[in-house]
Amino acid sequence: MFSQKYIVATLTAAITAVGWSHGAAAQGLQKIRIAAVGGNSWTTAQPGWCADRGELAKAGIEVELTKTRGGSETVQAVVSGAVDIGWGAGINASLSAFAQGGKIKIISSYFIGNADSFYYVPADSPIKSIDDLNGKSIAFSRPGSASETVLRDLITQTGFNIKSVAGGSLDAIFTMTMTKQVDVGYAFPPAAMDAWDKGEIRVLFNGDAVKSQANVSSRVNIASDSFLNNNRELATKFLQTVQSCMDWMYKNMDQGKKMFAEMNSLDLAVAEKALAFYPEDKLQFGPISGLDQAVADAVKDKFINEPLTEQQKKDIIDILPNR
Repeated sequence: MFSQKYIVATLTAAITAVGWSHGAAAQGLQKIRIAAVGGNSWTTAQPGWCADRGELAKAGIEVELTKTRGGSETVQAVVSGAVDIGWGAGINASLSAFAQGGKIKIISSYFIGNADSFYYVPADSPIKSIDDLNGKSIAFSRPGSASETVLRDLITQTGFNIKSVAGGSLDAIFTMTMTKQVDVGYAFPPAAMDAWDKGEIRVLFNGDAVKSQANVSSRVNIASDSFLNNNRELATKFLQTVQSCMDWMYKNMDQGKKMFAEMNSLDLAVAEKALAFYPEDKLQFGPISGLDQAVADAVKDKFINEPLTEQQKKDIIDILPNR
């Protein structure tokens, strides 16, 4: 699934490197290179906010972010050595890369279930609910992403004939949906939130409507073996610092909502609507939830050829303390 040619294409054409830089203040800090899905979602923004608030610098850390389009790209950035940590990588893509010899470790859960994603239709669509999806086309982001897993399991759950379409970026998916190239679009906040607030689209369901995935760590944080072996204390300190920043954000949600609104040029009311998709108990680092289910799904959906052995499960998991 992940050829060397694909890796090179991904790293040269699809990934854009940016940095949370603090100029002279960054001097002497230990740098961590992170790959994360591009965009300003509540989850991917947390390391940046933590850096902006100075908490990472206090911990002696500087972060350099590489933006990806999700799916396997985040994983491959780690496998290739381009970055140290894959932030919110799809668990299927992570299992697939590991099964093919990728030297990676899952160091924490990132998000449990898929409550932070939603599937929508144009306001004038005749589709009113999941029951109307038989024979329809639905977009997901990229192969290996959590959104693809949700669709595969939705097909299993409903028994419907649904055409899954890889749409790429959320902006591209929105265009495809509004121009009726696909029947149903996929997004996660803040994408499409303004259109929803204006009544241009209707949300059909969120990802947790697919019951088999609701309690599985759909996305995980991964690290390269070499980075973890040589920088375990640094990786642990990074996770713990970002976790403490996220705890602060949830306890001070009025400020968090304002920051989220400003970052995405949203009205506060729309930002509040968006943040309802991110329950705090789903966004916690720590042990992987539903690993056996994730492995079974990866086999069923042909991400891996056979179930991982008990030893392989131990080898791929190396959970770092988050507090």
